[in-house]
Parts: sequence; C-alpha cells; structure tokens
Amino acid sequence: MKRALILSGGGARAAYQAGVLKAIAELVPPGTRNPFGIICGTSAGAINAAALASGAHDLLGASEAMCRVWAGLTIDRVYHAETWPLLRIAGRWAQSFLGGKPAQRPVALLDNTPLKELLAQAIPWSAIRTNLELGVVDALAITASSYDSGLSVSFCMGAEDIPMWERAQRLGLRTAIGIDHLMASSAIPFLFPPVKIGDEFFGDGAIHQVAPTAPALHLGADRILVIGANRARNHRAPRRSGGGPSLAQVGGHVLASIFTDALGTDLEKVRLVNVAVRQIPPEQLPKSPMPLRDVGLCVLTPSVSLQALALEHHGRLPRSLRMLLGRVGGTDEGGAALLSYLLFDANYCRALINLGYRDGMAAKRDLFALLRDG
Repeated sequence: MKRALILSGGGARAAYQAGVLKAIAELVPPGTRNPFGIICGTSAGAINAAALASGAHDLLGASEAMCRVWAGLTIDRVYHAETWPLLRIAGRWAQSFLGGKPAQRPVALLDNTPLKELLAQAIPWSAIRTNLELGVVDALAITASSYDSGLSVSFCMGAEDIPMWERAQRLGLRTAIGIDHLMASSAIPFLFPPVKIGDEFFGDGAIHQVAPTAPALHLGADRILVIGANRARNHRAPRRSGGGPSLAQVGGHVLASIFTDALGTDLEKVRLVNVAVRQIPPEQLPKSPMPLRDVGLCVLTPSVSLQALALEHHGRLPRSLRMLLGRVGGTDEGGAALLSYLLFDANYCRALINLGYRDGMAAKRDLFALLRDG
C-alpha cells in the first residue's frame, strides 16, 4: 500500500498545511515515521514537501520544525518590501510601458531573494537524500511550469526503478532537487521572478498543472491525502454594493483559478475512475504503465475564509506594500485574496497553523481511514 501526500500552492496560505501535518503527527503513535512514501509539492506546497522529506524519519519533529519556521516568518525573510526597492521596480514597470530597454524590463513586482537564503538555512538538504536512500521516503516530486515549453514538469527524486512519464502537457523528470526547484515552483506569476533551471525558465507549479494528482499516481500511489490551502469549503465571496470588481479582486480571482480549479476538476476525475474501476473485474482492466486502480482519497481544505483571516492582519504589511495594495482594493473584503497570498507575517501564519491543526483534528476519522494498513 503506497500512500502519497499532495501539498498544493497558495503563497503564505501554505502555513495552513504545517498545522494539518502537526495534527497528523499527534494522531499517529509516538515515534512514527512519515506515513507518506510519496511526497508531492506544488508552489509554496513544494517548500513544505521538501521540508517534510528532509525530516520524514521523525514526523512529529518535522511538523514542529515546519510550524516554527512559518510561525517565525517576517515579510523581509521572503521578499523585499521596503519603499525604495518597490519604487525602483515600479519605475522599471513604468519605463517598460514607455519603451524602455529590454534588459531593464521587470519580470516581477517583488524580489524574493531573501526566500532563497531562508530555504538554504531551514531545510537540511542532505537529509532528503539520506531518507530516500534509507527508504523512509520513496519519492519526492516538485512541480514547476516551464515558460519556454509550456509543460508542467515534475522534478523527481527517488529509486532508480521508479518510472518517469511523458504525457500531454506534463512530464516527470528525474533529477537532484535543490533550492532552485523550490524557488521556481513557488514563483507566483507577476509577483515573483521566474527561475532558470538548465536551459529553461520556470514559474509557479500550479500554472499548466491540469492534473495535480498525476505525479502521485505515476509514482504508484494507492491512497492520497491532499492538503489544499485555497478557498474555504462552501465559501462565497461577498457581494459588492455597487460597481465592478477591484483590480485586486480580479487578481485574486486569477490566482484562485491557477491554484484551485485544476485540483478540483482532477479530483472529480479520480473519483469517477474509482467508480468505474469498482464495476470492472480486475482481469478486464486495461494494461498500462499507470494501471487503473481504486485510489483512496482524503482532501483537507481550510474550513474558514482565508481572505477574512488575512484582513484581520493586514496592518502587519509594510507601509509601502499596504499602500500599494490599498490603491488596487487589496485591503478590502472583496479583494483580500491577493493579500492572503502575500502576507508572510508571523501572526497571520500562526493563525493559519492553528486553523490547519484544528481542521486536521476534526478530520481524524478520515485520516485514520487513510492511514490504516490494508
């Protein structure tokens, strides 16, 4: 029985996943190793995936370390938000619209160089390889989107006999995963710059990822836990009293479509395949490199609106960024989705961790069903 963990994207919202993982670590017997042999991460979820893979020999210790990092975050440890850097980038944007030199044209609003330094310190990279060699983890997959080919590329580390894949719009590529893969996977378009890996530039893994469960399935998963970080269950955005949506609301809507829509559609497909497989005798199932099978699914997403939660903490933003978001409606109720992705603040992240922990504990029956043997 192979279990897979899928951690999806969402910028600062990914702190929620750390809380869920801490709940899982406390639900299983003390000293339990990570029960997910296959760990897949996309966007900010890629960072959590790598962190978990590095500490998989001690699930509780890994989850607590993850929570400590998220709970201690400040915005300046993720991206530069001081007034002058923002003004300099804004000036380059303005110059590019007026026909500036190609070399000076900006590719992102924010400089996330500090995040690279944080990842170098926070993740013991050699431990990932050790856990893979010892069989504590079977495979780690980090997905990023190629701006050159348009493909969704899942960078994989694992045993040599784990098959890679190439399908429409996606492929699996065996490689040694490092900081650049996490930086690429979490590079939200327009906000953070693309990252060059080999001869190609890559951005956020949620872009073009039409089948978010595919890496886990290709790597052999029979049961999958998905921890999302987007859109509360049954949550609807508030109605505006008049006028159209703000620029921030449109931007948040676009980001939500990148991070959420493909996952929901893909999960529906997996459930439909499960229904079909149950109706067909095993000997009549078609043979393929990724055989059809009844895959156990458990999906956890935030139980409350993360937009509302972010609004409670928007005063923690640096003044320059708060003014910028305020001008485009990013500190209003309808446009706070954008804020919820960018608010890498300790208080907000702690609130997300606590929410994830509560949601994880509330779902313990489903989690036990997924984690039991047989």
